[in-house]
Amino acid sequence: MKNNSKKVSLLTTGPIAALLAVGAQPLAAQSGGVLFYDTSGGVVYEAEAATLFKDFTADTGANVVDDYNDSATKFFASAEAGSMPWSLVLFPTMNDAAIAAKDGLLQKIDTSVVPVGDLVDGTYDDYGIQVGTFGMVLAWDDSAYPDKKPSEMADLWDLEAFPGKRCFFNNPQYGWTLEAALLADGVAPAELYPLDVDRALKKLDAISDSITWWSSGGQSIESFENGSCDIGILWANRAFTALSENGFPMKITWNEAGYSNSVWSIPADAPNAEAAQALMGHVIKNVEGQIAFASKVPTPIPASLKALSPSDFPDEVQAFLPVGSNVDGSIVQDSDYYLNNLDAVLDQFNRWVGQ
Repeated sequence: MKNNSKKVSLLTTGPIAALLAVGAQPLAAQSGGVLFYDTSGGVVYEAEAATLFKDFTADTGANVVDDYNDSATKFFASAEAGSMPWSLVLFPTMNDAAIAAKDGLLQKIDTSVVPVGDLVDGTYDDYGIQVGTFGMVLAWDDSAYPDKKPSEMADLWDLEAFPGKRCFFNNPQYGWTLEAALLADGVAPAELYPLDVDRALKKLDAISDSITWWSSGGQSIESFENGSCDIGILWANRAFTALSENGFPMKITWNEAGYSNSVWSIPADAPNAEAAQALMGHVIKNVEGQIAFASKVPTPIPASLKALSPSDFPDEVQAFLPVGSNVDGSIVQDSDYYLNNLDAVLDQFNRWVGQ
């Protein structure tokens, strides 16, 4: 009882008062911690722990304990076996979350505790909220092009105006490689999906000798820093890391970029579902914490608040954030398309790369 009393005191005097007005009982009464099935880890979790999770613990007394896993595979295996130790899961793709919901492995978000009305329409559903928006953007070494600057995906095919090697991710779903090729070939954004993979690969044939493939986020910026490429498609948060931590003169444009999200969900048999619901609600209401997190890692959690714009963030991070006007010229990746076609796309793409 002593611990619970402390939590109630913190909750009634701290910055979480607005959330209590939405759903006081589940948040105040929850006990224990949240074991978090985390598929990001690394700097992402470190930033979460220092901001959003730290604030949640300060206001509730409940810890968020990280359990890093590199994919959703272990979650699905545990759910099938009827053994579920986690109260919150980060699905790396919207596809994973959709499969889990379809298979009855998730419980519904309690909207009396989780104020989804504060989120941008389309960034949540009954079983999860989208988080960690990652942008797949056109990026370049600014020192390589002192005069004319790239501005659209077609510039990746303009070897005369923008000479040098081109960096692409060797996984099409997360690399925007096929979409970029189609955009450069004149396909309108509204007509990208279903992807014409044959047409995209034919377009890529034209610059195949100038492509450097990267296979991890770390390698993507190393390829720029070691001179293996001068222009390419990167994840926006990695481009920010190259600039802010390594001092590399990285520039990006969100024009014709793609973006997608990961998803936070609560397992159907979560051992501490009330705490997980409370954590989601706390994060949504904690605008200062969201800004603090995304200022360290520009992949917002949650995906987007209605009230946030790039100008709410420090100057140095504004250009790398997939929020507000930044994404006016960007394109949401069609997760349903990849859900239904990923195996075939990967097979065709990998055979082309291996030629």
